[in-house]
Amino acid sequence: MSTRPRALKSRDKIAILAPAGRAARPGLLARAAYVVESMGMVPQVGAHASATHGFSAGLDQDRASDFNLALQDESIACIWALTGGFGALPLLDKIDYGSLAAAPKIIIGGDDVCHLLLACHKMTGVTTFCGPNLEAIDSKHDVDRLKKLLTNPDIWPECKAQDTANLDFAYCPVPGEGKGKLLASNLTALVSLFGTPYEPDLAGHFVLIEDKNERNDILDRWFTTLYASGKLSQTVGLGVGQLANCGTKGATNMLSFEELIADRVMQMRLATAFGFPFGQSGDCNIFPLGASISFHFQKNTARLHYNEPVLA
Repeated sequence: MSTRPRALKSRDKIAILAPAGRAARPGLLARAAYVVESMGMVPQVGAHASATHGFSAGLDQDRASDFNLALQDESIACIWALTGGFGALPLLDKIDYGSLAAAPKIIIGGDDVCHLLLACHKMTGVTTFCGPNLEAIDSKHDVDRLKKLLTNPDIWPECKAQDTANLDFAYCPVPGEGKGKLLASNLTALVSLFGTPYEPDLAGHFVLIEDKNERNDILDRWFTTLYASGKLSQTVGLGVGQLANCGTKGATNMLSFEELIADRVMQMRLATAFGFPFGQSGDCNIFPLGASISFHFQKNTARLHYNEPVLA
C-alpha cells in the first residue's frame, strides 16, 4: 500500500521548483507564485528556479539541491514543478529519498518531471502526483478545481474520459473492467526508466499515459518497447490521455497513434480507452501514483473510480 502525504491546508507552504527545463520567461515564475497564493497557500521559490544553464534551470547539482532542500524542510507541505522540458533524469541518483520516506509530502509535476515522480514513488512508496506543471495552469476554474482535490482527504470523485466537445464519450478499442494500482506518466519518461533502479513495477497496475510534441513513429517506438518488454502484459488496463501536438509531422503513410496500438491491445485483450483528462495542459486532472482504482470501459464511455482516499 502506498504511503499517503497529508492533504493541504490553508497557508501551507508550496515549494515552486524547476527540476528540469527553465521557464521560457520570467513572468511565468511570478505568475506561478500568484497561482499558489490564489489557492490560499504560501509560495516558496527554489533558489535556482530562474537560473539558466543551457536548456535547464541551473546545473544538475543546483536543481537537485533545490529539490532536496524542499524534501528536508518540514515546513513545506508540497513541491510543485514550475515547468517540464528536459533535465530531470540526471537528478535521480542525487535525490534524498530517505527524507521523503520519513516525512511524506505532495510532489506534483508532469512532462519530464515524471522521471522524478516515478523514482520517488518507486524508492519510497509515497504517493506522488502526475499533473500539470504550474506554468500551464491558466484559469481560475482550474485553480479552484485543483485546490479542491489537493485539500480533500476523502475519496476523490471519479474521472471520466471526454471528447473535445465535453461530451461523455470515449473511444474504447477494448472494453472491459477491473481494478488495480494507478500508474500515470508521460510515455517518454516511463520507458526511459526501463533498465534503471527507478523502473516502476507495472504488474497489477492500471497504466495511464500521455505525451506532447512527438511524431507518431517516436510514440510507436516507445509503446513498442513497452509491449515488447512484456511489461504491458502485466498490467490490468491502459488509459490514454492527451497527445497534444503529436501526429505525423510531415511523415508519409503513417497511422494514427490509435491505430498503432490498437492491434496490440486487441490481441492482448487489454482493456483500453482514450480521452482521459490527463496531460500537460492546465485543464487536466492530477493523478496519484499508487492509488487503488477501479475502471469501467464500455463501448463509448470510460470511467476511473478511486477505491480509497489518496491524501491523509
